[in-house]
This record gives sequence, structure tokens and C-alpha cells, in this order.
Amino acid sequence: MGKSNGITKHQLEIIAAASAQEAILAYEKKATKQKKEVKKRNLRNTELLLKNYIKLKNLCEETTQQSIPEDYPEFSLESLTLESLSTYRAKTLKMMNHVDKMLVSYEWHCKRGSVEEQRRYKILRKRYLIEDTMSVKEICEFFNIEQGTVYRDTRAAIKDMSVLLFGIDAIDFQ
Repeated sequence: MGKSNGITKHQLEIIAAASAQEAILAYEKKATKQKKEVKKRNLRNTELLLKNYIKLKNLCEETTQQSIPEDYPEFSLESLTLESLSTYRAKTLKMMNHVDKMLVSYEWHCKRGSVEEQRRYKILRKRYLIEDTMSVKEICEFFNIEQGTVYRDTRAAIKDMSVLLFGIDAIDFQ
């Protein structure tokens, strides 16, 4: 049984080892890609939450402050009914409570940090978190900084908030 179809046992072992190595590499590549996609999605979701912060807070204020059970049911878009709209509002309220807690944590951290970290929170606040948000140009004039600094600080603040909101999935381990 040393040969089968002209291939020796040793050749089969080499082929199997090479195939296994290729499968491992493909798996690792796929896992790395998935981690990057999760991080990218978390950053995008954080940015969307911040950009829509005022709208979402206003929606929460309109929602009656019912107690929301920890195990409230999940639902799909296909089941959109008048009853499910209240569940969407409850989900929004719960998420915004989490966002608010993380914003308090972020503010606390920034206030105890460097001048740049303090400015980073203030820029985030003026761009997204107050009723009369400021444009990038207005922020540049207010802080006497360049436009690039506003965008860089905003990106850094969004990354920081993403870690607070989504935990370890938002951290980029390299």
C-alpha cells in the first residue's frame, strides 16, 4: 500500500501538511478580516449615534419613562406594528441611557487628561451633544485651531467612545 495512484505515502503527508497550513492561514485571514469589520462597524455606529444624539434624546424625552425589563424581546423589521413602535422607543431609550453613562465617563476621563483630551471632549460636545451644535468652521474659530485638528480630535473622540460603548470589540490590537 506504499503507492496509490502513483503518489507515495510521504507525498500524501506533504500534501496534507501543506493543505492544513493553507487552511490555517485562510482561517486566520478570515478571522482578522471579521475583526476589522466589527471594529469598523462599531466606529460607524458610534459616529451615527453621536451625529443623531439630539434627535434620539428628543425621542427619548417623548417616550414615557416606563421601566424596561432587562430581557425585553428582540424583534425584526417585518413585525413593524403600532405595538412594536413602542418597543423600538424602549430600545432607543435603553441605548441612549447607556450612551449617556459612557459620555459622563468619557467627560470625566478627558477632564483629568491632557489639554488635547480636554479639547477633544469639548469638540465632541459642540459638534454633536448640544441643541445648537457648531459647525467645524465655528469650532475652529472658537478654539483657534485648524480644521484638521477638529477632524482629528473628532476621530479620536469617536474611537474612544466606541471603546466605551462596545467594549473590547472596539479595541484595535495590533
